[in-house]
Amino acid sequence: MKLLTKRKLSACAIACSVFLGACGGGEDLSQETTAQTESATAAGTYAVAEQREYAKGIEVGTAPASSQIGAEVDLPEDSSIRFGPYDLLSDSFPILDPLTFVNEQAAEANASAAAAMESGAVRESASATPEAGGNTIKWNPGHYVEYGSNAGDWVIDAGLEETKNMPFVKGIMVRADWTQLEKGKGEYNFSRIDRYLNKAQAKGKRLFLTLGTKTFNGGRAVPDYMRTAKYSGGAFRIGTIEGTFGENMALYDDDVRDRLIALIQALGRRYNKHNAFEGITFNETAFGKIVRDLSDEQKQRFFSNLAKVNTAARQAFPNSVVIQFINYPANFMPALFENMKDKGVGMGGPDVFINDPDLNRSAYGFNAHATGIVPIGMKVESDCYNAVRHGGPYTKPDVRDIYRFARDRLHANYIFWYRYTERHNPWNDVLKMFKGEAFPAGGSGGLKNSCPSKFGNCAPKLWN
Repeated sequence: MKLLTKRKLSACAIACSVFLGACGGGEDLSQETTAQTESATAAGTYAVAEQREYAKGIEVGTAPASSQIGAEVDLPEDSSIRFGPYDLLSDSFPILDPLTFVNEQAAEANASAAAAMESGAVRESASATPEAGGNTIKWNPGHYVEYGSNAGDWVIDAGLEETKNMPFVKGIMVRADWTQLEKGKGEYNFSRIDRYLNKAQAKGKRLFLTLGTKTFNGGRAVPDYMRTAKYSGGAFRIGTIEGTFGENMALYDDDVRDRLIALIQALGRRYNKHNAFEGITFNETAFGKIVRDLSDEQKQRFFSNLAKVNTAARQAFPNSVVIQFINYPANFMPALFENMKDKGVGMGGPDVFINDPDLNRSAYGFNAHATGIVPIGMKVESDCYNAVRHGGPYTKPDVRDIYRFARDRLHANYIFWYRYTERHNPWNDVLKMFKGEAFPAGGSGGLKNSCPSKFGNCAPKLWN
């Protein structure tokens, strides 16, 4: 696979600065006052193929604000400092060439299709047999309430009740880990998804599913049947600064990739045409703090297979939104993003940190190149309520600044707000913001809502 270095690309890349002022103020967003800001500029060069240039430049401001104290529910996993040295690479590290990567993906897909036809096999494809709904994609941009993989029914019921009279809160996002959905090979249990989909629909809301393939706190990333040599053990171990361990799927193994695609296809058959099922998302791209080193070949294969998973998901969900959350490693992001944009896969991030130099360098620069073309969905995780950057000091950022940053700087069509009630109870602050007189109460709650150009047609639902 062709590699380019930042030094070689510097002659054909430019940098520009995008300025965003973060303002504080009272509860009424129409009467904001300028707050003191902490600024940081981080510019990175987006890897390109000969005739194309991208530039990234970021300067953002933050305004920490105080909030109220609240109860502790729906505890998040310990994902503290969930990135490792292979995620936070220097600018001089070799970058995968995006155009070469996309061409290789297409060539491999064509070769696989030819082999399948020669053997008489039938491949699942969204375009092979058009069904009712055609190329229309369910499109309901706005705000969604996010829950973890262990959230109980009462927590989800509470969130639905709290937002029932907020039309701009379009639904909920629930995470389901691979191990929760598949016990034995091909033995699927989607009852949890069914339950929460029905709950959302009963309240006039919609469901986003996050398919989890990375865990912390001793969790398992893949089903037990995959813990054999055939699947390279199924997963590799990762750690956190708190001394806990988790796993990330061994996606560098093609058999692991194929089992994940099989699960996605099963999910697509069940939920793609459901009017209340908005879409599916995939967790962050960061490897994590790898315990046992991976080879360069394994790392490249991991992302090559992730691109194939993204493409397969787009095919399995032709009438639903598909989003891949991206963050690290920075050297793999340009190629992965270019493939996502080419295939109509939406992009987003697992965090909205309003002043994070690493994310400015590795991920946030892509949003401007995705807006209007593919969907953009940004998650506000528990850490985002506590600090302005990953691993930063506890400063309790104002949720209005988080909202404005996701809306204006990151061009979000969707914002997924984690219902986080620990520490200073930021979820209460989110609800106060939603209820404020100046908050855009209709449509998408102030977020961009035009149909992405990669979609043939957008509609709130496929049929009445």
